Amino acid sequence: MSGISLHPAMNCQDLAPQTSQRKRWKKEYRKRRQMLRIPEGIKWGSYSLDFPTHSNEGIEELRNFMRELDKDAKWAESRADVIGKAMRELNQSKRPLEMVALVPSVFPTSDGDVILLENSQALSHWLDKKFDRPLLHKVRSPNTSLCGRKLNMDMFWAHLQEQPEKTIDVYDYSVVDPSLRTRTMTVQDILQHWKLPERDRHALNLLDIENRFGDFCPTEIIACDLHEKVTRRALDSVGRTDSDWRTSRQEFFILSGKNAISSIHVDTGGQLTWILILEGRKIWYFPRKLSFGAVRLLAAAGSQHTEGYEDGWTRVELCPGDLFVMPPSCPHAVFTPEDCLAVGGHFYTPAQLASTLYGLKLQEDYPDICNEDLQSDLYNILEKIIGRFDAVSTPTQQADVLSSSSLFLDELDTFSVAALAKVIRTKALSRGANESFSRVIKQLELRANNTSYLMAERTSFIKALGYLRQKILQTEAE
Repeated sequence: MSGISLHPAMNCQDLAPQTSQRKRWKKEYRKRRQMLRIPEGIKWGSYSLDFPTHSNEGIEELRNFMRELDKDAKWAESRADVIGKAMRELNQSKRPLEMVALVPSVFPTSDGDVILLENSQALSHWLDKKFDRPLLHKVRSPNTSLCGRKLNMDMFWAHLQEQPEKTIDVYDYSVVDPSLRTRTMTVQDILQHWKLPERDRHALNLLDIENRFGDFCPTEIIACDLHEKVTRRALDSVGRTDSDWRTSRQEFFILSGKNAISSIHVDTGGQLTWILILEGRKIWYFPRKLSFGAVRLLAAAGSQHTEGYEDGWTRVELCPGDLFVMPPSCPHAVFTPEDCLAVGGHFYTPAQLASTLYGLKLQEDYPDICNEDLQSDLYNILEKIIGRFDAVSTPTQQADVLSSSSLFLDELDTFSVAALAKVIRTKALSRGANESFSRVIKQLELRANNTSYLMAERTSFIKALGYLRQKILQTEAE
């Protein structure tokens, strides 16, 4: 009896409020957990790399490359994926103290492999920054694409058939020698090839079709594009009367047959690239850690060497309506699991112009990293942008460009390189050339020849860069 309380009624009265309070806390806790939205992970689709090669060496070579790349690549994770995974881990009916103990292990510092965009405002936000991972907007429901214009394969073919004898450059995977894979075909021949049963036709890739339908580019990209900005600023009026304004933007279509493959490369001139899928799908591969070291590895190892990239490779699936934006000089490879029509373009932003200059210099020194040659228009556009850059950029962005300008302004220009190669060759001939002399001469001549056909345009671009550097330094001195 001594263990029994003498005041049972009092104890019950004391415990009742505590029990009621605990029930209320539990109810509120359950309600908060129900209200807490756990981010959903991206659901990726399936594809197969077991496609027929028709006993063709060129196709077999590319399929083996893609299998090797795909074997080690992982599906990309966004920051939302990382957080969602952690929240699901914490949401397993654990007590508060257990949750606190788990936080360091389940919340990694990684920001993910790709920046997932929820809406157009997020796109504008990131385009103003120097992002170092691709941007991705996934269409989660109908009519949520960041581009309102529609175009399907049938409409596209109908457009091309209006000019059946016109020619298009195509990349033909059945050709064994990579240097000969780009060839010219007529629209009619391409259409006949596409009409063959899938089992009987090999993949063709059409990468050089100019968009003459109208703009597909999202408004947010147009608004931040440096070339567009400086073009608009050069006009005296915003009125349409007597206006000579013409859009400076160019877009291109990519028409790819099922099982088409693009080996590792960067896009030309260090520009940013946007891609919008109109019909079909693409699997897009890129290094998990983007850096100019990755571009140099591509230059040294070649377009079909997949090893050695820091943190390996990741991939995303792009479906109709999805938008993908790559920062400058992003190495990437592409597999097309089904016939696909995409549209895209290149652009510049103030935050990324310094990276553009780095990428341009790398392409000048190592032209094989890109599947396009540098064109004079690119230097003309950059000259125009640099001439007005101080009016459309922040001091931080100007300092960034000032740093990268040394790649062009503090080195031997092409004239000097060519002259130096000539002097060394003369000395070598007079003294007897050895292997090291020959190697140096070859490297110098290669550098001189890489951009010799662009001499006038490149010289004007470098002059504009020099004027910009003087202007920035003068402003800082004041």
